[in-house]
Amino acid sequence: MKKHFQQFLKQIQTTQRQAIKEAEKNPSFSFREFMYQDIPPKMVAIDGSNRWIWYNPDVDARIAIIRAAVVVYEYHAQSKSLRLVDHDHKDVPALIVPNNLEMLNYDQDVKALHQEIKNVLGKRPTAQGILSQLREFEEYKLAEDCALKYSDSMIVMDGALTIAQIKPIEDAAGNLREACVENNNILIGVSKRNTTRRLSSDLTDEAVVKRLTENDPRMLYTEIREVPKGKQVYPPLGRTFLAKLHSNPIKSFRVDVVLQKQQKIETILSHLAYYSMIDSFPGYPFPLVDAHNIAALVRRVPDMYNHELVEAATTLGIEDELLQYLIIHERIERDPFHRHLDDITR
Repeated sequence: MKKHFQQFLKQIQTTQRQAIKEAEKNPSFSFREFMYQDIPPKMVAIDGSNRWIWYNPDVDARIAIIRAAVVVYEYHAQSKSLRLVDHDHKDVPALIVPNNLEMLNYDQDVKALHQEIKNVLGKRPTAQGILSQLREFEEYKLAEDCALKYSDSMIVMDGALTIAQIKPIEDAAGNLREACVENNNILIGVSKRNTTRRLSSDLTDEAVVKRLTENDPRMLYTEIREVPKGKQVYPPLGRTFLAKLHSNPIKSFRVDVVLQKQQKIETILSHLAYYSMIDSFPGYPFPLVDAHNIAALVRRVPDMYNHELVEAATTLGIEDELLQYLIIHERIERDPFHRHLDDITR
């Protein structure tokens, strides 16, 4: 067995090295340097999470909680420190029934949204797939509220700025973009993990950037070419970059930006870099860490809403059935940086 494992690992190493050599020869992309520039505006950071709390296998119905969280920070030049300005969160319950939308007749708007999500995801969507789209919807709505409330700020969302072709989500994303233009906000998405392969390599784009820049102390970025529109499953809202936001970052990150007139990507990356100086997360905007921490509480405290669920079941006389299928712990595999974030913020 050990011999086979050694062969497998050796082959993986060989493939990685060959891919790096090919990437080094590839003239289709280049890295550009950027520096710290003007003092950045406020950062309004938004992240979301969700948690299953009950499952009824008889009718394949699940109840979940969606949380969208926001924190607002500002950078103080004199002390070179970040200061918390505001924070908030919104919790939304969700009933997920992939195969029987008639159970959602209690609210026709909710039913219509689920139907659109199901149409996009396919005939047999997973419960997790539906929940992920609902979470994205709530995050875009919260971001829109923030873009209307704040001006001359960075609205920074966790994840890529892409949208599922679902009308309520498209509308929320469109309203967000318009609110940013109206209030002179910069709309940005920063992804914890990026698995695109657009740099002509067998490696992910993130891996290519890591391998080619790991010994370079400069802050660097490269633009990732756009997928042809006919092949876009989730159309982007802006342009996509991969960036090192620190001289010695924990990793490089995908940064999506909706550039407005006269805005320069080097300036925006500089703004992000000012917020990415915290030693525990070098190269990752700290306000997103804080937003993640607030959002993740809905997962870390599993009984946060269980008492209300039990009270509702008791009123209906089904507390025994409810307790039988109460979800106490979720086994969710996460990427390494996501696990690092969860572990270090506990």
